Amino acid sequence: MDRTQTATAVRAQGVDGFARAWARAIAGASFPDAPRVDVERWLHGLSERLVDIVLREPFVARDAADIAAALLEHTYGASDVLAATIEVCGTHLRTALESAPGPELTDRIAALQGAFARGYTHALRERILADQDLIHRAARRATTERVQLIFSAPTVGIVVADESGRIQDSNDAFARMVGVSRARVIGRSLPDFAHPDDAARLAAALADQRRGPATRPHGETRLRSETRLGGPDGGVVRAELSTSCQFSGGRCEVQLTLVTDVTDRHQFQESLRYQARHDALTGLPNRIALGERVDELTARGQSRRIGLCFVDLDRFKAVNDDLGHEVGDRLLVAVSARLRATLTDGQMLVRMGGDEFVLLLADTTGIEDVTAVAARVLAALAEPILLGSHVLTVGASLGLVESEVLEGDFDDLMQAADRSLYRAKDAGRGRWVVFDADHDSGQANRHVLAPMLASAVRDDEFVVHYQPIVALGPGRTRSMVGAEALVRWRHPRFGLLPPEMFLGSAENNGQIAALGRRVLELACAEAARWRIDHPGYARYVSVNLSVGQVRAPGLVDEVDRILVATGLPADLLQLEFSEAMLLGPTGDVTRVLGDLAERGVRLALDDFGTGYAHLARLHRLPLHTLKLAGPLVIRDGDAAADPGTATTLHALVALGHALGLIVTAEGVETENQVERLRRARCDAAQGYLFARPLPPERLRAWLSSEALLAPAQSGS
Repeated sequence: MDRTQTATAVRAQGVDGFARAWARAIAGASFPDAPRVDVERWLHGLSERLVDIVLREPFVARDAADIAAALLEHTYGASDVLAATIEVCGTHLRTALESAPGPELTDRIAALQGAFARGYTHALRERILADQDLIHRAARRATTERVQLIFSAPTVGIVVADESGRIQDSNDAFARMVGVSRARVIGRSLPDFAHPDDAARLAAALADQRRGPATRPHGETRLRSETRLGGPDGGVVRAELSTSCQFSGGRCEVQLTLVTDVTDRHQFQESLRYQARHDALTGLPNRIALGERVDELTARGQSRRIGLCFVDLDRFKAVNDDLGHEVGDRLLVAVSARLRATLTDGQMLVRMGGDEFVLLLADTTGIEDVTAVAARVLAALAEPILLGSHVLTVGASLGLVESEVLEGDFDDLMQAADRSLYRAKDAGRGRWVVFDADHDSGQANRHVLAPMLASAVRDDEFVVHYQPIVALGPGRTRSMVGAEALVRWRHPRFGLLPPEMFLGSAENNGQIAALGRRVLELACAEAARWRIDHPGYARYVSVNLSVGQVRAPGLVDEVDRILVATGLPADLLQLEFSEAMLLGPTGDVTRVLGDLAERGVRLALDDFGTGYAHLARLHRLPLHTLKLAGPLVIRDGDAAADPGTATTLHALVALGHALGLIVTAEGVETENQVERLRRARCDAAQGYLFARPLPPERLRAWLSSEALLAPAQSGS
């Protein structure tokens, strides 16, 4: 059975198992008269949709909101349905899919639970508003007997006020909400019962409605309840309000407000939020809470110094194997308490899963801050732990890192700490190791990486970063016209590796075609997203082609397929090839390039000017762009030392323009270089002066900031 068949079989089994667990969880409360087999059959379709969301690429958690709304529609908002569903997602969905090849499930299921809860509560709110509208309409046309029947509603509070907002009548449900008798409600205004922070806003909204029929306040507010003052909610009732007025002669005669107590819903939402961000066993924050804390520290682009202490218990597996998982769980709880005791202000302890913990230190001053924490951790775990009749000693290995961090850099910092942890274990355990970039890069040499390439391609461990290409307009006007896609290997042990560490090996061992195809898919999908997010802004993506890709059969068909699948117009894809590709017989290469150009794909000759290209061939190639090699961009000081460098630059740009090509310079690092390129009439440039290669989300932020500028032209 191949990988696709395996994935299909696992998915089908997962759907069946999850649907059965889901039916058991909610059948009794939500479908009291229906056989469980019927409930399971109905839930099977929703289970298929949930499993599809978890396994689908790209993963989009918010799609679960529609499934939540469908569940609400069929269960009529039964109070325990959402809680049971969230619980069964956490306990059964991962188990049902644990043998599925592909994505890491833990984070996806946590995100799915959050999106499901948001979708369910949103749909529930819409239903409440619809029910309130029905009561409004019924009250307007009701007889006296029917009004009394409506007023007797046991759960919906009803308040009737006059033209000044003074309450003329209310039902018992509202009186119970605010904890007073109906007699004490009459003659007061609804804002009198509101929380002090909400009273003024509520009073203004109600007054606006009484002045004219155009407004009808809907929304939530907080009410004070005298009977709940000593409770855990501090005497606050969360209430959903819906208000309307009866006008006569342009004057409000009666103002009717329906009040629904949604306190339980809020408490449940807070409970879900807590559960999604905390480990169920130890009560510690989890990786989701860690990510949110780091986002908070690096918000608005500010840099912060952050330290990490990655902790992995040394002998935990032996405890599980010899004494059982129950003792193992008790040990984790005890270890968590020991680690908590080492914390000081500004530090956060997180359980990552299994026997792994992370201590986050904010606003560190150097690695010494982290080593001090590491010393406390090892000392705390050196003391034996008594669990019933068992006396256990468990040590730990620690990986440490300390660095200045910007938004989006934290994943790399985590990987650095993780790699240091591996070194600590290799060195004999029971110690810490500080991250050493030089040692790490030496360890991840090409000979070590080469055998891992096939599985890395299969497991989709490669990501693409994007370096903006900007037009060299007048002054400092530099609109982004495109971006070069640059592959990175997100290695599970060595972290984010640059292409020079693995592309040569991929070319030699036959993996380059599959890797190149994946890079092309990711890059085209990302460029299609730019086009959707910013309509009217034509920005291309530039992808490098290797010799192996061009000479392998089927490249043109692959490009056709990817463009159709992503919806990217052909003229927004630029394919770069090097001058070395033109050495030797070029018949097949020229034919492939010609077929691509006929489809409208841009072609760029990369690293132009390094001495390989036969100039006589240039005019026969279907080129769109010349990319000047980095060494040809004049460094500061070169012009004075060798005036001929400026002449060479001008000549190469003029040659490109004479052939009708766009000329782009690479490796630009200073404003002086930009000025020299402008004088040479170079069209565009890229380099560290403008931006380093950026992860997709950071490039999208770049594009959003550019949205205020005039749209870039696709031909630049």
